[in-house]
Amino acid sequence: MNQDSTQTELWTIMRLITWGSDFFKKRGIASPRLTMELLLAHLLKLSRFDLYLQFERPLKESELAALRAMVRRRANHEPLQYITGEAPFYKRTFHVTPAVLIPRPETELLVEEALRRAPSLRCLDVGTGSGCIGITVALERPETTVTAIDISEEALAVARHNAQQLGARNIDFHQIDLFDDARMQDLGTFDLIVANPPYIAASEIAELDSDVRDFEPQTALTDGADGYRFHRRLAQLLPLLGREGGNLFVELGYGQAATVRRMFEQAGYRNITVLTDLDKVERILWVQK
Repeated sequence: MNQDSTQTELWTIMRLITWGSDFFKKRGIASPRLTMELLLAHLLKLSRFDLYLQFERPLKESELAALRAMVRRRANHEPLQYITGEAPFYKRTFHVTPAVLIPRPETELLVEEALRRAPSLRCLDVGTGSGCIGITVALERPETTVTAIDISEEALAVARHNAQQLGARNIDFHQIDLFDDARMQDLGTFDLIVANPPYIAASEIAELDSDVRDFEPQTALTDGADGYRFHRRLAQLLPLLGREGGNLFVELGYGQAATVRRMFEQAGYRNITVLTDLDKVERILWVQK
């Protein structure tokens, strides 16, 4: 689909799906047909189902120009979610930019377990990013007041936008460094603490897929050390931030469960549960204070 051919040929939705599927497959893009369908659906503001109801619809030159730009970005392995500016999470669609980590299905498990197991009136969302965890808790629990913190003002701007768009009124956002003792102490105490911290070791960043390594924010992926820096800090802060009877849910990287569990045991906690995801990976640490 070069620029000259689009000016003389008729490019229908079906033809573009077929062409795009082959183009992305040759370039090693995962789920090539689905990728092309999602790009077209986003561009034309249609559902994937409606694409096939209108499969003979030709695209205008302006639409083809926009599609060409999107296809080039994805062929360069830029994540689809950054191209469309949106990502699904727990029944809702969140706005995302390269300033925030793309929400993952495994993080939905953290929210699901926190909502199911831990009633709360005050919730702290540590490293909120797009706000997907804290905003979901706020929307699913209107009686809960959520405080969301992040060190990145760019990320907080995205989270505030999502809260406004999704109608979450019981959440507030603060630019705070988790390692700032005074600022953290000023937050008060919470019944529920949720966190998806950076847990990839600095030595493992080079091994990540280029879609992740080259596009998602490094500060949301790695702690710049051994992958445990933020878990250690949460174990240190739980006595200060957690109310008696409160709960902490924190996401884990692959193979981290035993080490993080020991951190909280050494901090004096005994009521600790490791929760597994659908792939039987130990994904969430649940600490009851």
